[in-house]
Amino acid sequence: MSTVKSSVQDVNETRKTITVSVPAAEVAKQEAALIKDFQRNAKIPGFRPGKAPESMVRTRYAKDLQQELKQRVVSKAHEEGVSSSELNIFQIVDLEEGEIAADKDVSVIFTVDIVPEFEVPAYEGLKVTNQPTEASDEEVNKMIDQVLSQRAEYIVVEKAAAKGDYVRCSYEGKIGDEAVADLVPDSPMYGTQKTTWEEAGNEDSPGVKAIVEGLIGMSAGDEKEVTMEFPEDFQPEALAGKTAVYSLKAEEVREKKLPEMDEAFFKSIQVEDEAQLRERIGQNIEDQKKQQNANAERQQITEQLLAAVEFAIPESGIESETDAVLRDFMQRNMQQGVSAEEFEKHKESLHEGAQTAARDRLKSRLILSKIAEREKVKAENDDFSRMIMMEAQQTGTKPDKLVKEIQKDRSRIDRMRGDIILGKTMDLIIDKAARETVAATADA
Repeated sequence: MSTVKSSVQDVNETRKTITVSVPAAEVAKQEAALIKDFQRNAKIPGFRPGKAPESMVRTRYAKDLQQELKQRVVSKAHEEGVSSSELNIFQIVDLEEGEIAADKDVSVIFTVDIVPEFEVPAYEGLKVTNQPTEASDEEVNKMIDQVLSQRAEYIVVEKAAAKGDYVRCSYEGKIGDEAVADLVPDSPMYGTQKTTWEEAGNEDSPGVKAIVEGLIGMSAGDEKEVTMEFPEDFQPEALAGKTAVYSLKAEEVREKKLPEMDEAFFKSIQVEDEAQLRERIGQNIEDQKKQQNANAERQQITEQLLAAVEFAIPESGIESETDAVLRDFMQRNMQQGVSAEEFEKHKESLHEGAQTAARDRLKSRLILSKIAEREKVKAENDDFSRMIMMEAQQTGTKPDKLVKEIQKDRSRIDRMRGDIILGKTMDLIIDKAARETVAATADA
């Protein structure tokens, strides 16, 4: 019978302290075993292995003995007070062990976050909607136009620019007497461009709409002023709700000449004829729509599960998940040119939004974990193999090398196992869902 005792106290709904009392006799027992281990392996001049006196071992290895004794006592306390508890422990967030010596009782205090008990929500037959996946003639035609545009030539012409022509131009914006470039130094497309190419009339242009519209009808050498009224919710914020006047000059006009859909064109894109091109494009569109449906179904399932049950979320999980959400968000936006200063301006609202997203992400994982337990979902060897092959393809790493890296990192294996189980659980719920296909909306 163990002489180690433990007690649990509430900090809040998801945080507890577990105080584990290890009596001096148990500490002395651990130390005695430790001394014998050191004696067996100690290399002390003048003594054969295992024959060095205890007093000399204690003196020579005092620091190492103390460190190892501390580890053993804490490990014993964890085993008998934490691992054996009936709490559903999410994470250990703090540890206090005080002084550990063989002639003293020791109290080791673990602060832990737990997953509170909650009822597993109904997950069979959840209703989801998706959209038709067939590719329309209009969608195929639009994609063919894009393929042709990618291989277009741009011929210099002596005429006024029409919609779709490319114009080499320059411009400078002002709001009153102040240069726009000074207001948004990190976004030069809204300020001053000494030379740039713009597609006249391009409705999807990321730049100044008034400029791309104003280029229509301009010939090389023409100059004019155009006015841009920025919306109230415009980003960068420095331009929101303001009116800028741009001095615009056209330098050169080029007309887009699409290639002929002839034998050489079809050969260049590895199809036999237009019929095969349409078939391939139609299949690609259908595959994309199927993936969009799959993503939408997962989102709908997640939203229904989140709304079906309420419970407190472990604080440490929210903190780490919030950091992860913010990291992902910042990396994506920095790749798109958003500056660090822009993040700093909105750091409070960004953190608040990330915290909400983190709470939902963590909550959905905890719900899925409960469902996985009920359904006895396991991560099989084939699941690991598929995940490793996928990661190898994405990173360009040889599978054998990746396996060796993973085998050295136990926490990585555990994360992979968790991701596999949650993914399989979501697939199981989706398989049991009630589907309805609805017509695509204009927004979609």
